[in-house]
Amino acid sequence: MRKADEFHFSNEALDHYEKKIFDQRQLIEISKALNSHLDYNNIIDALLNICLAQLKTMKAAIFLSPDVDANYFTLDPSHRGFDITEKELQTKIYHDSQLLTLFNAEKNTKAMNLKSIELRDPSINKDESFMFFKNLGAELIAPMIAKGKINGLLILGEKMTMEEFTESETDFLSTLATLAGIAVENARLYELATVDMMTQLKVHHYFQSRLREEMERCRKKGTKLALLFTDVDKFKVFNDTYGHQAGDVVLIEVAKKVMECARKQDICARYGGEEFCVVMPGASIDEGYEMGEKIRKSIEAHTVVNPSTGEILKVTISVGVTEFHPADKNNKEIIERADQALYKAKHGGRNQTVKNPRVG
Repeated sequence: MRKADEFHFSNEALDHYEKKIFDQRQLIEISKALNSHLDYNNIIDALLNICLAQLKTMKAAIFLSPDVDANYFTLDPSHRGFDITEKELQTKIYHDSQLLTLFNAEKNTKAMNLKSIELRDPSINKDESFMFFKNLGAELIAPMIAKGKINGLLILGEKMTMEEFTESETDFLSTLATLAGIAVENARLYELATVDMMTQLKVHHYFQSRLREEMERCRKKGTKLALLFTDVDKFKVFNDTYGHQAGDVVLIEVAKKVMECARKQDICARYGGEEFCVVMPGASIDEGYEMGEKIRKSIEAHTVVNPSTGEILKVTISVGVTEFHPADKNNKEIIERADQALYKAKHGGRNQTVKNPRVG
């Protein structure tokens, strides 16, 4: 080999290893970021943004199990770039599909190009899951792994340059998918411990913990904080009249409306029974009142179907609102004010929002 060729080879090798070192450093930082918080939605957003930035694509999506016992994956709504219809959004990728069986049989943790999958096993074209990804315009599929099992799929579309993904890019996605699998599993376990399974609202102890944190932030930074308490009007009478199944549906529907109305940064929780609450960081009592009215009107306009009879039912809620005051020593004081406002709303005619600011 000539000296010039040796020099050229050594430069190529150096560039290759420098790129691998850079990628490893990036992945270490990404791993730290993913495991620094346990909010499920934030982790999904972070993963998709990493794919777009690091792998030069405009299309990225994640398929996850909708719940612990599900035997299929569904597309997370936060997908990027893919042109997906409402019907496609409901597509289920079953665990026993030929595509998933291929990954499981080979215990393959590496991202795979759809073309290479097709070349390896032409019969894969009969698999609905594979054809769904192919028609979607997917280029790479990477299994997300946690505890030795596939708990999701990370999907990329073509590169912006229309070039093939390089081996190093495929390796990067494979490692990212493994990190993603662990982060998502941790977030899901955390969610199981902090979310009320029936209403999907945060549980009581989580509410108390976050309220304490937000109040401390207000003290240090001088920011605002509004607190809303809501209660379903005449819920006991409703339960006694229509049955507990109908009552459960009411709680689920009301909770859904609360979460739909709330801002992304708000903390929606089930305080107990039919009483729900919303912590609104950065909001004044007037902004809290506006939110209370938004939630109240949304529920007033909504109808609930009795699962036993099919009867259309209507419910209303009462809302009490207060705000943080620097003199508040603990959670109990601000909660009592919100509860007093709720009491006034219920005993003043129900289906209304009442404010209760701290005086002095």
